[in-house]
Amino acid sequence: MKRFTIAGQWQGSRLDRFIRASLPGTPFGVTQILLRKGLIFLNGVKASGNARLKAGDIVAVDLAEAEENGRSRQSAPSRARSTGRIGTSIPVIYEDDSLLVIDKPAGLVVQPGNRKEKGSLLDLLGEYRRKQTGERDEPEFPFTPVHRLDRQTSGALIIAKTRPAARALSKSISHGEVRKIYVAIVEGVPSERTGEISTPLVTHKGARSHSVPGPGGKEARTSYSLVRALRGDRAMLEVSMCTGRTHQIRAHLASIGHPIVGDKEYGAASSSGGRFLLHAWKLQFQHPETGATVSVTASPPEDFDEQ
Repeated sequence: MKRFTIAGQWQGSRLDRFIRASLPGTPFGVTQILLRKGLIFLNGVKASGNARLKAGDIVAVDLAEAEENGRSRQSAPSRARSTGRIGTSIPVIYEDDSLLVIDKPAGLVVQPGNRKEKGSLLDLLGEYRRKQTGERDEPEFPFTPVHRLDRQTSGALIIAKTRPAARALSKSISHGEVRKIYVAIVEGVPSERTGEISTPLVTHKGARSHSVPGPGGKEARTSYSLVRALRGDRAMLEVSMCTGRTHQIRAHLASIGHPIVGDKEYGAASSSGGRFLLHAWKLQFQHPETGATVSVTASPPEDFDEQ
């Protein structure tokens, strides 16, 4: 049994945060398991993770059990890959103690338009976190998306589980260090198999933001390559962004006469069952804690194969 006496700088801190800092080799998920099993004590009493500390408190941890749980977690494939789901329909394609990557379905809004609106991804992430940790209280840091996908865009989306991970990932994104590759079905077939669109974009903010090419706009660069021509004068493109402007892919492809199928807001003439055919296919980034390269793939939905 490992015992700690709480010093003044931990006054008011949560017990689970103290354990993670004091046992750096123990993953956060293992800490939660130990708490649920009643193997962490505060002043001789089994404690919950959200218990607040006071100077002079005694914290005791069953260290042998912690090490055994740590070894089993580290050897389990679920630390690097997950086949779980958020809610009933959102696949988790990568998860560890710092982050997770989901395959967001089309039609799901990431953040609600107002706080009373329910059914957003944030609501589902809150429930997923509660199931993982067993905590019902408001978290110090909720599971938080570090970038956006439009409601009708499907595919890979990074979620930070801790504040340090969110800061590091947001910094990587702002510096262009996160590689994002999309698949788009567009109207018409580009005359060039590959190309780069570098037209500046002006974004008009509002209830429905909209970006258009124009003088005085922000720098925006989008690269594309033709995957294959499709029936009905359509094409499948692989698309990547060198910058990250609002609706950048949608606005840029429309600007060269190849709007995304179903994207009526950007001039598409054809429909696609109520959504536009844009999918976040691949992500590659450095892990915010280990620095290791993380590569994930979210296979395009069936409606892409049906084109």
